[in-house]
Amino acid sequence: MINAVFSVKDDKFIGFMLCGHSGYAEDGQDIICAGVSSALMLTVNTITDFFGASAEMDISPHNEGHAVFKLLKPYSDNACAMIKSFHSHMTILEEEYGHINVRIEKC
Repeated sequence: MINAVFSVKDDKFIGFMLCGHSGYAEDGQDIICAGVSSALMLTVNTITDFFGASAEMDISPHNEGHAVFKLLKPYSDNACAMIKSFHSHMTILEEEYGHINVRIEKC
C-alpha cells in the first residue's frame, strides 16, 4: 500500500509525504507505482525547476518507497496549486486502482 499524506495550511497545499509500495504487480510491471513515480517527479521538477520555488525534500533512489517534499515560505501560489493537482491525481489513482491511501493533514 502506498500512503500519501498531503500537508495543508490555511487552505494551501504546502507539501506531501509518500511511503510504501502498491504491491499491484511485480517490480517493473506495477502501473500504480509507475504512475505515482511519474506524477511525483513531474510535480517536484515543475515546482523547483520551472516555478523556482524553494523546498525541503528527500526524494532519491536510495530512499526507495519514501519521499518527502515541503515548500519553504513564502509559499508560491503556483507551487501550492501544483501540489493540489498532485493530490487530485493521487485521489483518482486511489479510486481507480486501490492500493493507495490518500489523506490530508492540517498544519
